[in-house]
Amino acid sequence: MKTILIVLAIAVGVVALMVAGLGVKMLMHKEKEFKRPCANADPKTGRCANCTCKSKR
Repeated sequence: MKTILIVLAIAVGVVALMVAGLGVKMLMHKEKEFKRPCANADPKTGRCANCTCKSKR
């Protein structure tokens, strides 16, 4: 039973390191640019529309 827990702990540790490394790689990649997608898109054209929120102040 002890060996199963040790192997499981090692496996979880390795997976955690891999996920952390992938996250750092994504954040530090200089050639890619992460853009925020447009939340208000015109359904007919697919282009970004102006903000349609109406303020009631």
